[in-house]
Amino acid sequence: MMAVQDWPLPVSGFFGLLGIEEATFFLSGESTNSVTAGGEVIVHRRGTRLWQGEVVLGKSEPEAIAAQDTLIESLLEPGASFMVYDRRQPAPQDPAYPAGINWSAQSVTIQSLTPGNRELSLQGLPPNFTLRRGQKIGFQYLASPVRFAIHRIMNATVSADGTGATAPFEVTPFLRPGVVVGASVILDRPQLRAKLLSFKPGPGRSSLTQGGSFTWQQTLGGGV
Repeated sequence: MMAVQDWPLPVSGFFGLLGIEEATFFLSGESTNSVTAGGEVIVHRRGTRLWQGEVVLGKSEPEAIAAQDTLIESLLEPGASFMVYDRRQPAPQDPAYPAGINWSAQSVTIQSLTPGNRELSLQGLPPNFTLRRGQKIGFQYLASPVRFAIHRIMNATVSADGTGATAPFEVTPFLRPGVVVGASVILDRPQLRAKLLSFKPGPGRSSLTQGGSFTWQQTLGGGV
């Protein structure tokens, strides 16, 4: 007997099974603007900034598309969620390590947090390894439910010293309350929990069916 599905669906149970043709992964604005009588533009934050994206699926046999659509449609249920990552961006590498880095063998953690929720430092990187602007780091924080955070590096370069520790560097979005020193950090395609926002099924064409598309947004809630 098949077990009832638990949320969030792991990458191996949904996102990794999809025949993805195109995908985006970006940070929402979540703000509005107003202009004063003096001509000053004021930005008003409407809520926390969350990652979001759109996935366009490729064409395939009708039965394969039907199986794919079934998984997608199940995620329109209230409380449903799934794990997602930015498939466009591989794990960070450094020319100083031509053989590459096996990140699963590295124990990278948050070394320090700077007041202001904009900077942190890491430890456990390969000695003298350099991270670069735009690369992503991820970690978990809080409990019941656990939150999954992904942050982009803002500094042009972030270099570890000979022990694998970095100086504080800036990330976006801002760090949220609940992040703690010592948290394990993921650098190889970090994942977050997402909610399906919309789904547009693809039309059938002769013996093949277009896969359609869907949009998603990060959720910090636990669901059902």
